[in-house]
Amino acid sequence: MNRFRRVLLLAIGLAVGVTLVGLQPAPTLGQTKLVMVFVPSRETDIILFSGQQIGRMLSVALGIPVEAVVATSFTAAIEAMCAGRADIGALNPFGYVLAHAKCGVEVAAISLRFGLPYYLAQISVRADANINRIEDLRGKRFAFVDVASTSGYLFPAALLKKLGFDPDRFFSQTIFAGSHPNVILAIYRGQVDGGSTFEDARTTIQQQFPDVLQRVKPIAYTNPIPNDTWSLNPKLPAALKAKIKDRLLRIAATPVGKEALLALYSIEGLTDKVELTDEQVSQLGIRFPEEIAENIVRRGNKVVIPVGDWYFQPIRDAATLLGLDLTRLAR
Repeated sequence: MNRFRRVLLLAIGLAVGVTLVGLQPAPTLGQTKLVMVFVPSRETDIILFSGQQIGRMLSVALGIPVEAVVATSFTAAIEAMCAGRADIGALNPFGYVLAHAKCGVEVAAISLRFGLPYYLAQISVRADANINRIEDLRGKRFAFVDVASTSGYLFPAALLKKLGFDPDRFFSQTIFAGSHPNVILAIYRGQVDGGSTFEDARTTIQQQFPDVLQRVKPIAYTNPIPNDTWSLNPKLPAALKAKIKDRLLRIAATPVGKEALLALYSIEGLTDKVELTDEQVSQLGIRFPEEIAENIVRRGNKVVIPVGDWYFQPIRDAATLLGLDLTRLAR
């Protein structure tokens, strides 16, 4: 971590107490401790440091100690939520879908980046490998992130399937690198010819490897993906879940909260509702279930709807396309 980032994170920590003076603690409702788990989508030390900042802010706002932990893998985060070892999860979209199928984990809010509630997955290759199209990756070495990663596996694999390629047989070698920076590093170092990450994961290693944008190039993008979630264990009391959601949203609106979220996963804000144009709804492949129809507010060519499990149907569709049994995967 460079000096500027260390100073920035230290400043965030020093400002926490001042910022949260106006957030009155909620009743503990009998809860003596909460655990918040984060997925290891980038460097663990940065996630843990920033996660602990958010945990301290939430602890002050709730009046309950909040411990921040980083899971060893995407699937480990799901297990922690469903085994009762974690109460709050900063879960990636596919992880949320699997956790919801496994134990009914509930989405409270989603992250925003560039003002949008969705993002893209990117397929990148070595710039000197004479690979310019997905078809050129046939028989090459390829790196995914994790089987439970949405942009690091699910959507890129679904893209291959749509193009008529079997993602299990298309490459000569497939590895799971464990994180998005690790995938980019594997491409950069020539350990693989290509890999899948979120857009644009190259910047996660740019400080250490300034020429990464020249040596690693994107060649394809997936359809839009619903953003990562801030999810809650369904066994928590309803009143406490409502308080956690409220405090997370309020923390995300403070200057210190914004800095901590940005350092964490490049998050610009949190929201409990999505605002989408008709074109964006079509691009995402969203279908509105009848039970939420009365909650839809239309503003011109846009719809505004409270976030719910319905928003993650495109992820289930991608899993279905790949022939994945979510019930079996969630066991």
